[in-house]
Amino acid sequence: MRCWLAALLLAIAAHAAAFEITDDSGTAVTFDAPPQRVISLAPNLTELAYAAGMGPRMVAVTAYSDYPVAARKLPQVGDAFRLDWERLVAFRPDLVLAWRSSLSARDRAEFDRLRLKLLVLEPRRLDDIPRDLRLLGRIAGTEAAAEPVAQHFEAQRTALQQRYAGRPVVRAYFQIAEAPLLTVNGAHIISDVLHLCGAENVFAAAPLLTPAISDEALVSARPQILFGIADTPQQQAQIRRQWRRLPLPAVAQGHMAFVPFDFISRATPRLLQGAAQVCEQVDAVRR
Repeated sequence: MRCWLAALLLAIAAHAAAFEITDDSGTAVTFDAPPQRVISLAPNLTELAYAAGMGPRMVAVTAYSDYPVAARKLPQVGDAFRLDWERLVAFRPDLVLAWRSSLSARDRAEFDRLRLKLLVLEPRRLDDIPRDLRLLGRIAGTEAAAEPVAQHFEAQRTALQQRYAGRPVVRAYFQIAEAPLLTVNGAHIISDVLHLCGAENVFAAAPLLTPAISDEALVSARPQILFGIADTPQQQAQIRRQWRRLPLPAVAQGHMAFVPFDFISRATPRLLQGAAQVCEQVDAVRR
């Protein structure tokens, strides 16, 4: 009798602990227990998972998952363009983390067919980063690790916001690729970084998340500062040569700035390092 009652109480407790969330693709995902074997399909999700305390649960990643250092040692199951399904299934994941923008309808259908639990995330605002850290911590039962990271991020973001609040708005252009010219619209998290610094994204109204633009459109937008993504002096020089062909006062005045790829292209806690650099460059234009 006692064994039956104990089993019943355990079943009730397990049911009470189960919870359901709606991920960034609008899909309801139910969790009955913390996942123990996790695969990440994007470098930024790998970084978020580690920051939320899920590192010991990670069994595989995709290409370019190079932060933190521990992630470099994990086996890979493909890249942003193609997944090695046989290898992925062989790891027996009980949770796969996917980036919405890089998840094709075909891949989504394959996950459904294989009955693999998929959680789709895509932070579009700075506030989404601590939200996702807490969400992953809740899913994994690692709230004690995730919460301090989320709070630290919020404190840093608030400090930047307070520092640059009320200063004159600066019109900014942010280039994420040069052939063709690609920028971001107002729904992109980089645009939220510009807003944090008191800058206005000159292509915020573009209909696509990462629109291709012409030289003429860039000149017509008349940004006061141009930002590019570059990790080396050689990359910076190449982008500067491209911009110097344009009749823009910002170029003539030398208002051209660069941010390392990892600090602006990955929606992770390190994004605020890039944001601090952006804010300093925007403020230099004001001066």
